Amino acid sequence: MRRNILAAGAALLVLGLVTGASSPVTLIATVPVAVVNIILGLGTSASPGLETQPESGRIRLAMDRGVVRATIYQVVFLDSKLVLKRLSSARVTIILPLMLAILGFEILFIVGALMGGITGFSLQEFLTQRKRNKIESEMQLSSVGKGDIEISYGDLLEVKLAKSRLYLVKDTYLLSVGFPGRYSQEMRPILANIFKSKFKTTESVRTTEASEKENEESQHTRSDRGKFPCR
Repeated sequence: MRRNILAAGAALLVLGLVTGASSPVTLIATVPVAVVNIILGLGTSASPGLETQPESGRIRLAMDRGVVRATIYQVVFLDSKLVLKRLSSARVTIILPLMLAILGFEILFIVGALMGGITGFSLQEFLTQRKRNKIESEMQLSSVGKGDIEISYGDLLEVKLAKSRLYLVKDTYLLSVGFPGRYSQEMRPILANIFKSKFKTTESVRTTEASEKENEESQHTRSDRGKFPCR
C-alpha cells in the first residue's frame, strides 16, 4: 500500500464531491478517476527505501530510487562495482503525466489537468514499483540488462556526495544521480568506507578550499614581508 497515492485519490474524491454539487459533469469524471488512484495506491507496495544492510552479502548498499535526468533507477553498490537498474524511462516519468494532464485539461480545464497529472504520477509509481519487485524477485540486482548502467569502482576518479545528489566522476564524463535527501546521512559513512580517498562531501570540499585559501594568503603575507622592510 502506498500512502501518498491513496492520499491523492482521496483528495480527488473530495474534490469531486465538493465541486459536483455545482457541476455534475465534474462529479461524474472525478469519482472514477479518484477510485482508480485509490486502487493504484492499494496495489502499489511500499518502497524499500535505503537498504544499508541488504540480505545479499555481495551488496553493500541499495537505494530504491535514483534519478538520472528523467530516468529512475534502483542504485546498487556491490563490492567492486555500481549498478543502476532502470525502473522507468522519461516516457513514464514525464510524457505519461503530461499527456494525461493535457487530456484532462481538454475535458475539465484546470480540474481535469490536476486529475490527469495526479493519475499520471500514480501510474508512474505503480509501474516503477512493479519493475522493482520483479528485479528483486528474480534476484537481478547485481546483473546488468538492457537500459542498466554498470560502473567499476576502479574507473571512478571521484565520488562526491552533495545533499540530495551523488556525483560520479570518470575520465570521460560526469554522472549525476539525484535521490531523496533523507538518505544522505545514512549513505555517507557507507560510501566513505567503499570509496575511501575517492569519496568527498560538500563539507570536505569546503574545508579543503578554505585550507588552500588560507595557505595562499599566508604565502602572500610572507612574500609581502620580503618586499617591504619592517621598521
